[in-house]
Parts: sequence; structure tokens; C-alpha cells
Amino acid sequence: MSAWSATSTTLYGFSLRVVLLRGRTAAFAVLPLLVALVAVAVIATTSVPSRYGVTSTVTAGIVTGLVVPVVALVLGTGAFGDERDARTLPLLRGTARPRWHVVLSRWAAAWTATVLLCLPAAAGAAALGVSVDRPVGRVLAGTLLATVLTAAAYTAVFVLLSLLTSRGLLAGLAYVVVWETFLAGLAPALRGLSIGSYGRRVATLALPADVPVATVATTSVAVAAVVLALVAAVAVALASLRLQRMDVGGGRTPGARRGGAGGPQ
Repeated sequence: MSAWSATSTTLYGFSLRVVLLRGRTAAFAVLPLLVALVAVAVIATTSVPSRYGVTSTVTAGIVTGLVVPVVALVLGTGAFGDERDARTLPLLRGTARPRWHVVLSRWAAAWTATVLLCLPAAAGAAALGVSVDRPVGRVLAGTLLATVLTAAAYTAVFVLLSLLTSRGLLAGLAYVVVWETFLAGLAPALRGLSIGSYGRRVATLALPADVPVATVATTSVAVAAVVLALVAAVAVALASLRLQRMDVGGGRTPGARRGGAGGPQ
């Protein structure tokens, strides 16, 4: 058990470094920081009654509906980006670890990195909630839970996309813009199929009861949290199956294409 834990921890640590040390990761860290600065500016320049609507917009709209999915898209689709770009995904079959361990570690790394990068925006949203006299515990619980669970679901779906297509970033962007923002926002019947709508439902824990939040799933907070966790679990399972199928499919390494000794035997 200790050997299994040590190997898994090493795999996760390596994956986390790969995700965090990419140049685009640092670039997208600017977005949550800007949201945090906006929240501080709102608190400093407006009265408490004027902040009610802004609190809803920042917490449920900007943080949960924009910052988290965008950061998760970049990090999730990049989880296997280097291997796919180099066409070395089949080399993963050479590891002694099962394929689901590899997928789980990459997803966990992308999830952790997404939450870490989104923390400044979540902190700004929490500060807004506290500034309108919401209970501190409820604000922190709603904001952090929404960020963590929404990030888990989005990163899992985008990791799966990265294994399904070489254009996972474009496919994920289309999903966020067309489905999450446009279709689910306009058609209430589609909100049950929107990750963001469940994330916003969890985020309502941090909001005043009299502040309406658009495009929220019509479920309880507990059910919304369970749905987000299930989406993450199913997407990771499907990604594991996809990686296994790609191995069985006999994808070739660059050496194999040249007929050299670097190809699988």
C-alpha cells in the first residue's frame, strides 16, 4: 500500500509540475487576479445596497460562469497536450501503472491547478459576499465549494476532450461559448445539461436570498453538488477507457513512422 501511494504521489506531482509550468498557465492566471481587483474596487467605491447585484454577478456569473470554465479549459485540454502534440501517447502503455492511474493523476493535477489559479477570483467574490453582511461561513462555503466542484467537472470533461480530438481546445471553447453561455442561458430546459448551471446553484449559498441569479439549475444545492461530482467521475472513467482504446489501437511513435527502432515492438 505504501509503495502504491508513493508511486501515485510521484505521478501526481510530476503531472502537477507539467501543468503549472506551462507558459499559458501563467498567462491565464491574470484573469482571476483581474476579477479580484474588480471586487476590491467595488467594495472600496460603492455602498452596501449597491453591491447586492454586483455580488451575484461576480460570484455566480463571472467566477463560476467565466473564470473557472476558461481556466479549466486551458489546463484540462493541456493535460495530455504534450504527448498528443508529439504523438507519443502510445508510449504511455510502457508504464507499469494502469491507464486509469495516468488519467486520474493528470485530471487531479489539472483540477488542483485550476482551483489554485481561480482562488484570487473566489477570494474577491467571497469578500463581496461578506461586505453585504452575509454570514462568513456561508459565503466561504458557497464560494469555495462552487469553485472546487465546478472546476472538478469542467477539467474532467476537458481532459476527456483532449483524448477524443486533437482540437480539444477549440471543441471545449465551442462548448463553453455555444452551449454553456448561449443555449443553456436562453433555454431553461437545457440547464439540466449545463455544468455551469449546477455550479451557479452551489454558488447561491454565498448570495443573499433576495438577489436573483439567472441560469441556475432547478435543484437543491446538495443535488447540484452531487451532479458535479458525478460528471467529474464519469468523465474521468470515460477518459481512462479512451486512453486504453488508443493504446490498443496501436498508435505509432515518431520512430515507428520512420521505421526506426524507436517504434513499439
